[in-house]
Amino acid sequence: MSFFSIYKKEQGRAVRVGTAVGIGILTLLGIHWTLHRIIPTQPKYIKAVVSMIIAAGGVLLAFLVVNRPKNADFMILTESEMRKVVWPTPAGVVRSTRLVILMTLGLALMLWLVDTGFVWLFQKIDILR
Repeated sequence: MSFFSIYKKEQGRAVRVGTAVGIGILTLLGIHWTLHRIIPTQPKYIKAVVSMIIAAGGVLLAFLVVNRPKNADFMILTESEMRKVVWPTPAGVVRSTRLVILMTLGLALMLWLVDTGFVWLFQKIDILR
């Protein structure tokens, strides 16, 4: 395999593209941060050269991360597992959310009643005044 060939080219495409886009966004943020925080007063040609160096580094990093066999195999497996997931319907999400809210309120009410009961008991036996 040569340096510029893509490892298992047709597999894990969505996860690889997502990873490359994420690295690209971080690279752009790095360029912005460098230009505005590190070298804000430098001439434009220096800013352009620094930006190109950071961009080239980001592209190289993305290529290496996405094509390293260990990382690529992980991304391929991740995508295959994500295809097996059964995603809930919007109605199912609403039902589950309502159930969680009702259970939380019920638990809060139960704990409040137990706390109030203990306060009343401790006042009766003169532990609390």
